[in-house]
Amino acid sequence: MDSSIEFSEKAGRIKEIEQGTSISEFLSSSYLHTIAQTIEREYYPTGSTRFRYPVHLLLKLLIIKCFRKQSYARTIHLLTDEDCFHLGAELGQDGYIIPNSATLHYFVKYRLGVKGIKRLMHLVGEAILLWAQNEMVGIIDSTPIEASRYDKYAPFHPHYSVKMDKAHIFHLGPYPLAMVYSYGTDADPSHLLPLLKRVKTLNPQLTNVLLDAGYDSFEAHAQVWYHLNARPCIDIREGAVLQNEGNVERIRHWVNKLWRAGGDIHAPLAQQLRFLFQNGRVEQVGMHFRNKNLLDPEFSALMRSRGECERVHGRIKASVTFHLRRIQHESRELYMILNFVAYQLLLLIGLRAGVKSPTHLSGLF
Repeated sequence: MDSSIEFSEKAGRIKEIEQGTSISEFLSSSYLHTIAQTIEREYYPTGSTRFRYPVHLLLKLLIIKCFRKQSYARTIHLLTDEDCFHLGAELGQDGYIIPNSATLHYFVKYRLGVKGIKRLMHLVGEAILLWAQNEMVGIIDSTPIEASRYDKYAPFHPHYSVKMDKAHIFHLGPYPLAMVYSYGTDADPSHLLPLLKRVKTLNPQLTNVLLDAGYDSFEAHAQVWYHLNARPCIDIREGAVLQNEGNVERIRHWVNKLWRAGGDIHAPLAQQLRFLFQNGRVEQVGMHFRNKNLLDPEFSALMRSRGECERVHGRIKASVTFHLRRIQHESRELYMILNFVAYQLLLLIGLRAGVKSPTHLSGLF
């Protein structure tokens, strides 16, 4: 995997999170420094002599804010000297030097903004891929982000019977890699391609990608295979039948028919499928992979592991503030992605520290 940042070897394996561990103590390692250096290099002016707080300190404070589900002001106000020591704050003559709540808010909303938080999500995704190399199965699913019943901006979803927006999340096994935010009534397939393109930039090495029946279309099968180079395992709708255009003979026929565009029937099948995808035959490519799933007797057993994503969604919502209540309309996407990244960072720290089950964060307070 080509990464834009480098990471040091694991150090100080802790195996498990002991009950009652302070989150500031959990964050006391230097695991975030490389990511912080990248953010500082890209979002701060070079050569400036103006005082600024260390980015790794700001990131750790944001994780605490999201995990403890507090405002900026309470996050700073409730910090103890022990917290400041673990977070690596500098000790001055009058105590530890920490940013005030306005500085932390400015860092999120104006220094980074939505674009910067998405960049941070990319960097954390790269790091998770590096430290979770044994995970080879991707899962895509959406989860509702509940809003207040009085929120005039949030649409009402009849299936969930709440006002809500959505988070479309790509998981690498139990680890969320990327997220796309959308309105609550948007169809899931309409946000599949942006999510795939975001994950593609991470260059994951996948064998299968699992999706529910809501994504069952020829185009979705083709897009997953083309962008992630993995088998699309999409739960099949009732009444699905084999498509003749997906047979190898018909694929070869169309490749030969498009010979003027460079079609080569002697090329490997994967190369022929890629050629058809690039020359307007996307649905035919999808038919081929959907036929393979229909003919596979082990397909139903393969799809059972898709339920892991629901457990991940539950952990995210239990760990950070993953709802829209009391969030201003113009800041909804920003704070949902911020909370998502905060959860990712907690998992990353656990992974790099060698925690046996990095997704189990219930021991932290």
